[in-house]
Amino acid sequence: MKAIILIIFALMLNCIFVNAQDLYFSQFDKNPLILNPSNTGFFNGGNRLGVSYRTQWKNITTPYVTTSAFYDAQFLKKQPKDKIGLGLVFFNDKSGDVEMGLTQVSLSFAYSKLLTKENLFLFGFQTGYAQRSFDFYNATWDNQYDGNTYNPNSLTNETSFNLNYSYIDYAAGMGWSFRPSNNFRSSTGVALFHISSPKFRFSKDIKERLYRKIVVHHKTEIYIEKSPLSYEPAFAYIKQGVDKQILAGLMFRFTEEGNSYYSSSLPPTVFSIGAYYRSENALILAARLNYNNFEINYSYDFNISTIGKATKKQGGMELSLVYTQHSKAKKRVTRSGIPNFFE
Repeated sequence: MKAIILIIFALMLNCIFVNAQDLYFSQFDKNPLILNPSNTGFFNGGNRLGVSYRTQWKNITTPYVTTSAFYDAQFLKKQPKDKIGLGLVFFNDKSGDVEMGLTQVSLSFAYSKLLTKENLFLFGFQTGYAQRSFDFYNATWDNQYDGNTYNPNSLTNETSFNLNYSYIDYAAGMGWSFRPSNNFRSSTGVALFHISSPKFRFSKDIKERLYRKIVVHHKTEIYIEKSPLSYEPAFAYIKQGVDKQILAGLMFRFTEEGNSYYSSSLPPTVFSIGAYYRSENALILAARLNYNNFEINYSYDFNISTIGKATKKQGGMELSLVYTQHSKAKKRVTRSGIPNFFE
């Protein structure tokens, strides 16, 4: 049994080195600059700040921990049809016993053009500095297994690894937002990450490059006339190398009666609850509270993949907080939270 376990972990380590994939969040739309550069500045207000924290698989190994933060702002506010968004995004990811790490800081730029009063086109670009690392001394190697037992004090005979390396990364994306009425809004986007496909440099023997990542996402907001209830279906398709993910789900939103964007300079208090499904991986339950300028999101992944028995169906907890400085003028704030130049 010990031999099987060591072989499995060795294969996992090899897969991490050769086919390392990006971090991901279940609350994909709450990390807008990580989802698509064209989302930079795409909100109703002047400034926006968000942080996220995710941890998973703590009951079978050293927890995988992911943190992120972003800030973006909207410019050219007096222009009725053109807006510019500028932002900064940071994220850090630590994975497993070897603490496979990814840290990146990126500058993000976006331009949005109002084509008609119902249609908005967006384009964005990102450039960032990234560093990957791992803890060589926490890794286990086949040379430390003598056929019967594992001896962590045995020599690994592994000498050609770099403990960290860095690279410049690029991403671009575009989006389209459609709002034919105050009761309906949809947003669709597509983005390409790792445009230059940087090389892995943990070892001179590894010839692989970081796969380019394609993201396609969509969200619709449907409001029921004279009702506090609204719906928010959303999905994201993510492909990087052979790895593919599809996230799809629905949130039910309950708006506090007597409070609306039209009767106050601040957004209404809204409570949302719903569920998402990540293809062949997890069922995600989510809750959200919007209060004044703040938005708090909590979600939990229940593992339904092949390692579900080992994890006891437990996957990951995710928490995010977003602060948005909303417009003070009532006429510039819209019910669905779309940019004020739709008014």
